Amino acid sequence: MAANSPVFELLQRNEDEFVGRDLIIAGDILDPMVFSLVKRAHSATVIVDNFVVCKKMAAMIGKSMDDTCPQIIEYKHVKLIFADIKSALTHTNEADTLLLLLSKSKQQTLKLLNTLKTKLKKEALVYTAGSNDGGAKSADSLLKPLGFVKKVDLARKCTLFKAIYENDFNTYKGAQDIKVNPINIPLTLHQDSAVFSQGKLDKGTAMLIECLKDLTPFGTALDLGCGCGVVGLVLSKLGFKNVTSTDVSAAAIELTKENAKLNGCESIKVKASDMLTDLERFDLIAVNPPFHVGVTTTTAPTVNMIIEAKDHLTKNGVMYLVANAHLGYEKVLLENFDYVQIVSSSTTFIVYKARMEEK
Repeated sequence: MAANSPVFELLQRNEDEFVGRDLIIAGDILDPMVFSLVKRAHSATVIVDNFVVCKKMAAMIGKSMDDTCPQIIEYKHVKLIFADIKSALTHTNEADTLLLLLSKSKQQTLKLLNTLKTKLKKEALVYTAGSNDGGAKSADSLLKPLGFVKKVDLARKCTLFKAIYENDFNTYKGAQDIKVNPINIPLTLHQDSAVFSQGKLDKGTAMLIECLKDLTPFGTALDLGCGCGVVGLVLSKLGFKNVTSTDVSAAAIELTKENAKLNGCESIKVKASDMLTDLERFDLIAVNPPFHVGVTTTTAPTVNMIIEAKDHLTKNGVMYLVANAHLGYEKVLLENFDYVQIVSSSTTFIVYKARMEEK
């Protein structure tokens, strides 16, 4: 059995703070055991952005999930919500206690705090918990506009703060739309502080798109780990008629839906996925995989995806993958594909093209 995360161990030893409370839990929830904190609450709404974590939480109460977003699962006194925060708000009950698990993005934490305040009773208790290297040590600065703040506990390099919601506050300014023009395709993109690459098209994705510009539109295409949806949008604009965009993040899924509508690409199918798990075969897979989970750097999900990718490509299918040059995916690509080509590279990024031998 996997060890509990340090932040959960911190919360577990302070679980009496949540007994008998009307509780909302939200934020960067990466340990499904956080769900156990709701057992002795009077009522609880748990808002989860991560599809994999939410599926594990649903299984803890004997429920299953499909690939749609949003999803709301109710069980006894608990409501489990897989959704972006805006969509979740309409399904969130009023509460006297809020627990925010801190994101490495300060702006995302502020967004959650300022959005969820509309569901808090006066003098509600607001907690922040997270790892110190992710900003938890100084999270009291985020809470001071609310009123009284105190440190509850410090353990396993994690910190728990508590504030009393005494004062109204407005400490978040929404992200502004951006205009981008990859390969001379003008796009307007909504932004979200919960989704990778703020205020610009990141260089890795721009390199990946550049390598797709001369493709002849054919068959089915997958924008895997779609983020704001820009790769799928470009594929659609290039003439691909059957584009699917997937992500593990509810915020990314909602953002991609918004951007598809905004740019006249409503035919794109957008759904939740754990990398390639439960997905069909595609003629083209385009992916700029993440290598952070919370504040931790890891290549394991991408390595596993590469190993599985050939089973999700059609007979003549091809995968384009962009990655930071130092991550060294070439070895695992060569071990799992017949043909691997570097189609573009810089000091920072490499774009690989991989396919199996035609049979």
